[in-house]
Amino acid sequence: MPELVIGKYTIDPVLFEKGFTKGCGPYQCETTCCSSGVFLDPADRDVILQHKDEVKLAMDETQTTNDAVWFDNRREEDIDFPSGFAVGTEVFNDKCVFLRKDGRCSVQVVSTEKYNDPWKIKPFYCIAFPISVDNGVLTYDDYQHGKTQCCTIVSDTDTTLVDSCKAELEFVLGKEGYKQLHDLKISKLSK
Repeated sequence: MPELVIGKYTIDPVLFEKGFTKGCGPYQCETTCCSSGVFLDPADRDVILQHKDEVKLAMDETQTTNDAVWFDNRREEDIDFPSGFAVGTEVFNDKCVFLRKDGRCSVQVVSTEKYNDPWKIKPFYCIAFPISVDNGVLTYDDYQHGKTQCCTIVSDTDTTLVDSCKAELEFVLGKEGYKQLHDLKISKLSK
């Protein structure tokens, strides 16, 4: 099978071959993926810190408003991040510092309520999950596979990841890139 490329990403065939069981998927998120914190580009960290006062107001009593401890100070090389580096969010009360007790992300709450755009200040990979990029390959992130229904994919499904992760894939690829991906899925089905 020839390699599929859209934009700067090689497309993993798993996006066409697997999906979620009926009634499961990202829209049924159980937020367990946030339990160990998340990785983000230093630029994403800087955007959050530019909005730190708003983010603090969106936090609840289970979170820390001490922005000095929100992020891990280590930078790891990672070619899949725009800067070539990744930093992590810290864990506070056994969850990402930005995850509220109601399962909502404080960063996303600010994005939605202040900017009417749920992704305005949210980090790239938080938006894309359970889609990820691994060495330039656009794929499914199996980090929570088998641990939660919202992040477990199966072969026997009527709805592939291309369809069930449309919003995430459109975010990563853009509308035109997603259309190309969807058209590839349709051409694969007609064969």
